Amino acid sequence: MWARILLVLAYLGLSLGLDQVRYDNYKVYNVRINDLEQFQLLRSQEKVLKLSSWREARHLGESSDLMLPPEYQETFEQLLNNHNFSYSLKIDNVQYHIDAQRPKQRISSMEWTQFHTLDEIYTWLDLIESRYPDIVTPFSIGNSHEGRPIRGVKISYKEGNPAVFIESNIHAREWITSSTITYFIDELLVPRNPGVREIAQNVDWYIIPVLNTDGFVYSHEVERLWRKSRLNSDPTGKCVGTDLNRNFDYLWMLTGASSDFCDETYAGPSAESDVEISQLTAFINNSIPEGTIKIYISLHSYGQYVLSPWGHTAAEFPEHYPQMMHVAKGFSDALLRRYGTVFTYGSSATTLYEVSGSGKEWAYAVKGIKIPYTIELRDKGLLGFVLPPEDIIPVAREVTEGFVGMINAAREVDIL
Repeated sequence: MWARILLVLAYLGLSLGLDQVRYDNYKVYNVRINDLEQFQLLRSQEKVLKLSSWREARHLGESSDLMLPPEYQETFEQLLNNHNFSYSLKIDNVQYHIDAQRPKQRISSMEWTQFHTLDEIYTWLDLIESRYPDIVTPFSIGNSHEGRPIRGVKISYKEGNPAVFIESNIHAREWITSSTITYFIDELLVPRNPGVREIAQNVDWYIIPVLNTDGFVYSHEVERLWRKSRLNSDPTGKCVGTDLNRNFDYLWMLTGASSDFCDETYAGPSAESDVEISQLTAFINNSIPEGTIKIYISLHSYGQYVLSPWGHTAAEFPEHYPQMMHVAKGFSDALLRRYGTVFTYGSSATTLYEVSGSGKEWAYAVKGIKIPYTIELRDKGLLGFVLPPEDIIPVAREVTEGFVGMINAAREVDIL
């Protein structure tokens, strides 16, 4: 026990001693990749030019969003021009938008006009647990690598309901996800329209607002655009963290994941190497009655997608793909009606890119949950991970409408 305490204290000490990373004059480029030669050229320059991929091209002929520091921008633009890339500048100064995300004066009470810290979210969870004890049941799947509790809530109005399981902020920098899902929790507790009231009362909701607690805190305190966990698997100590959405134990490391410690998609030294994932799957296996969960959602940003299995292949589709698409359409159509935001739906491999070791793949193939999705929230890449706080409520409202449509569509195909 004392060793664990000392480890946590050491991490806290390191965190307190770190300066906040700044992205002054970092730019984000949208680069069209027309052929394999261009793809390989960019890949060869990733470490040389310190390229950071915000979003990868799905296929040849499509575009990637790439961020890089000011000292490499002239060289990068020369490279693009010399090799006939089509490109445009999306963000001129990343730090400007990060500063806009941080409130000039923090409001410690929970509301949805600013991005909240983990402590503020957890204080709010304490409040709703005490205020709605007959509806809200708190749970914890365990502690993170650095010792932080990974907390969630079960919202249930009556026994015998089918359940939806939602994990959010598995990628640390995707702040809009925990903001959206906490708003949705509030809607379930105080429904403002009949559709939300109906899905609150007749469906149980297991929700983890922040799964990657260590990375989330690090993204608030040190490095805003941090993605991975904080487990250090690299024997050199140079690169830290696992992409937790590549760490599930189903077709781990088959495709769309990296064995390079420094890559953003590093899948970890082994399947479920990170306690955040091993404890999540153990909680679902051991604490929720088998067959209760009918829909599994991993909430992400950005791109405006509803992505189903399979992720590892575009050559075949899962048995329940027609039902998955019907329910995805129900979500997307209902969401569209709020503000006209368009979501694209389909399998990961055919719609976005190939991936293995992800949560939705595990949910379907291992747990037999017929409707599992990765949902990528706004936007399409104009601001990406640095959406302004003014967007929180519109995103959360449209997603709430989407969930109503999702539940109704799931009933139409006898999932619920």
